[in-house]
Amino acid sequence: MTALVLVAALLANAIGQQAAPKPRPAAALDGVGIKAKATLTTAAVVGAVTLIGVGVYLVIQRAHTVTGCVTDDPNVLLLHTGDGKTYVLLGATTNIKADTKIKVRGTKRKTIPGVIDQPSFVVEKLNKTYGSCSVSPATPATPVTP
Repeated sequence: MTALVLVAALLANAIGQQAAPKPRPAAALDGVGIKAKATLTTAAVVGAVTLIGVGVYLVIQRAHTVTGCVTDDPNVLLLHTGDGKTYVLLGATTNIKADTKIKVRGTKRKTIPGVIDQPSFVVEKLNKTYGSCSVSPATPATPVTP
């Protein structure tokens, strides 16, 4: 879409200018008219703003998705991520099954006072189900004897 706006702006600028033979300029923008410079500046600003917007969107979108393996605890579902974190799943969990690798969108919470005392993830949407998986139980560290 940005490319279309840029092409349209350049074409509109080219149509509005009269072609007059000029000697070859020494610098790249010396022979360019004020309208062309304004169009190029506008195009550069629009391009930069678009890139920043896409970057912010991707960062926000990634921050609100978590992928991991689901296990069933007696009272709740737990999501174990690849980086070793475990979240209690809350919210829209009706379609989430234990022993399944999933990707969910929602909000991370450190704790919810009065409800849960460990990190949780409030699920808004189940984005993808990858298939079955299993989480190996954590093995306690063996003490070092001198």
